[in-house]
Amino acid sequence: MTRGRRNGLAAAVLIALLATGVTRLPSPWDVLAAVAATLGVLWASTRVARPALGGGSAVEPPDDPGVAPVLDRLVEGVLLLDAGKTVRFVNTAAAALFNRPREAMLDISLIRATREAELARLAREADGTPHEVTLETGLVLRVTALALPDGRTVVTALDRTAQRQAERARQDLVANISHELRTPITAARALAETLEDGVPDADQRARFHRQLAGEIDRMQGIVERLIRLSRLEQGDEPFALAPEAAGPLVEEAVGRVTPLAERAVVALAAQPSAEVATTLVLADRERVLEVLTNLLDNAVKFSSPGDTVTVGAEAAGDAVRFCVRDQGPGIMPNERLRVFERFYTSDRARAAGRPTGTGLGLSIAREIVTRHGGQIWVADEPRGTTICFTVPVARS
Repeated sequence: MTRGRRNGLAAAVLIALLATGVTRLPSPWDVLAAVAATLGVLWASTRVARPALGGGSAVEPPDDPGVAPVLDRLVEGVLLLDAGKTVRFVNTAAAALFNRPREAMLDISLIRATREAELARLAREADGTPHEVTLETGLVLRVTALALPDGRTVVTALDRTAQRQAERARQDLVANISHELRTPITAARALAETLEDGVPDADQRARFHRQLAGEIDRMQGIVERLIRLSRLEQGDEPFALAPEAAGPLVEEAVGRVTPLAERAVVALAAQPSAEVATTLVLADRERVLEVLTNLLDNAVKFSSPGDTVTVGAEAAGDAVRFCVRDQGPGIMPNERLRVFERFYTSDRARAAGRPTGTGLGLSIAREIVTRHGGQIWVADEPRGTTICFTVPVARS
């Protein structure tokens, strides 16, 4: 591109930004939208219309052969409509956004090409203002439709789905943390104020101090688990994978939870199948034990005195499947995916009136299993709860 063309393009982009009413420093998205729209206008201006059969108009290839490849390299989808709102050009990004072949989107109306009525409405208005549109597929697009002087329309679409999901996740996380910390903070403040006012009775004063320390420990636990989960999600926590026998992992996990089970009068049964007891899995030993003990700990908490919690291991193709079963109230089908979300507390915990914890244990378990290349899920059982996860078999 010559210097004159570069300067002309820069001036056109500036004009496009001013035309959209930008009164502040433009964001990268503003600039990208302006570049796409400007390229569309410049490209449209190089098109030559000629009569076509049926009284319509056909669009010849651009006089400048470098424009179409540039449009195809944009991350923003670009569509050019003729005066009758028929699609005449679709770049690669636009075809990908609507998951359709480019050829299938040409020479038809925009609503048929995209199957989205809202986009057709925006193209009719063509006011040059960015709009956020949520497609039926769930994608969130930033759409701008700009009318050209000759009656044609350029429509640009930028995928903002990941950004919106990140924003919602951040908002949910802040809300969840605030909710989880509100109770211990309120309790700690009340205890501190009580102690500040003075408690004459020594035994009662000592009890308040223990309660205050307990609330502080609870807050610390939430923060530490959040940091741990964040490190796992970002891959910052190193894993030391090595061949480990499946049977001993089950036995070790049962041994760690036995004191808790004895206090709850709940029996623990380790039932690894004979064929996998000595099978080697490629695992970080302590982290797989963390998952197993977490599942066992939850199972014991949701069990009644006299119940039995079973942990087993069996072959599952190129992996070993570990399963922890309890005889508690169970998990509703509509909750079986949500229990692995941050801070989510199952209805079975609330219905049973048992302590719900921080709601981070299963989220951490999922991240650990995923880092091992396995999967974790709630199995479909008629009674109680069964949570299974897989760990790949170690190759020789």
